[in-house]
Amino acid sequence: MQIRCQNCHKPYAIGKEEVHAALDLMAAQDLHHYDTQCPHCRRANHVSHDELLRAAPDWKKPTEAAES
Repeated sequence: MQIRCQNCHKPYAIGKEEVHAALDLMAAQDLHHYDTQCPHCRRANHVSHDELLRAAPDWKKPTEAAES
């Protein structure tokens, strides 16, 4: 997934594994956005749930039965 930093405006990518981990974290903690860190300026960038879902359409919300 390509992201453009909101501070330094340089593009960077996050991998499919990080996207899936972010979606899992957001589902577990009921978050509205995920903070990813720019590798150039180290500032946090908000990525919405919808943007992450567009990058990982095959992601499935974990069920409670799988968690226990």
